[in-house]
Amino acid sequence: MENTFVKKRTRILQWLVNFTAPIYMSLTKKHKKAWKYKINDLRNFPSGSLGKEMANFLDQHRIDLIPKAERHDVFHILTGYHITPEEETMMQFWLLGNRKFTPYTIGTCIIGFILIPEHWSSFIQAIKKGMQSPCISNWDFESMLYINLNQIIHKIHFSYPTLSLKKFN
Repeated sequence: MENTFVKKRTRILQWLVNFTAPIYMSLTKKHKKAWKYKINDLRNFPSGSLGKEMANFLDQHRIDLIPKAERHDVFHILTGYHITPEEETMMQFWLLGNRKFTPYTIGTCIIGFILIPEHWSSFIQAIKKGMQSPCISNWDFESMLYINLNQIIHKIHFSYPTLSLKKFN
């Protein structure tokens, strides 16, 4: 019975994320330029590069590169959080700890905190990890696509273990 209740709350969270993301993008990304690279371009980047790993991530999860929201997928890759509702929320807590104070980040954290309290300890751990890392919210990831992913991750995760490139292969 309790497991069913948790699943229902998680589905509500997923629905809210899916419903609000396009609205948020239409309100905040009007003047933002989409990256010049498409998914097929990313697939041709050098092995181990952020661009190639981004293509691997998108292919593994069978999702498309969303114009003007490319950074979001980079955040998944750099933080190591997958695209489940729980891990999406953990990533938003990591970003909040990393000083990304957008309405979407804050809103996702609040809603996730309310709907899936069984993950509170993971949320707290994620926010602490984000606080320990240099702020990445203003990095120009499009210009970093040719850089080796391990080099980028090393700069971010200086105080806790480096993620493995194999995570998204």
